[in-house]
Amino acid sequence: MPPISFTLKPFEASESTQNLIITGTVAKTSDSLSFIYTLAGDLAAIAVPSLDLALSPANARQDRLWEKTCFEFFLAAGTQHSKADPYWEFNLSPAGYWNVFALANYRQGLRIEPDFSSLPFTVKMSPNTLQLEISADISQIVNPSQPLRLGVSAVIVSTAGEESFWAVVHPGFEADFHHPDSFAIAL
Repeated sequence: MPPISFTLKPFEASESTQNLIITGTVAKTSDSLSFIYTLAGDLAAIAVPSLDLALSPANARQDRLWEKTCFEFFLAAGTQHSKADPYWEFNLSPAGYWNVFALANYRQGLRIEPDFSSLPFTVKMSPNTLQLEISADISQIVNPSQPLRLGVSAVIVSTAGEESFWAVVHPGFEADFHHPDSFAIAL
């Protein structure tokens, strides 16, 4: 399957989001999903987390990554996704930290997904571009031959502390990456 391109949009446009663009691609292979996220713009205005070896080693599982600049994707099996269906949340920090959660249904039963003991990815930065690339083996949690629904999102925090919430679509009256209609990419 060829890669699918996506563009993330902020939930609410603001001064801190007007000079940013978040694009990327996702591709499905026999047993994995591969993502490339590209954040372009004035990165000096973005609070990009850095690796803190005093807290944990590089490429370590860490909680609450969504409280800082973080790239995310949500995965559900099947052609449709409803509030009653299980799904997974993947959090990827530019600092190299990660986490994967399984949810029993809409925002319920959150637990760390034990089938992932590591989730290696790469981050490249320049003054105006941050690129994160990952290939995740999903065969541990879903049958990769079945159709999948994806939600792709990011939390961007400015150096002034302003949070912005980015997604392919924002289906509700507030930013909600877990909303079933945000799983807008079909693979």
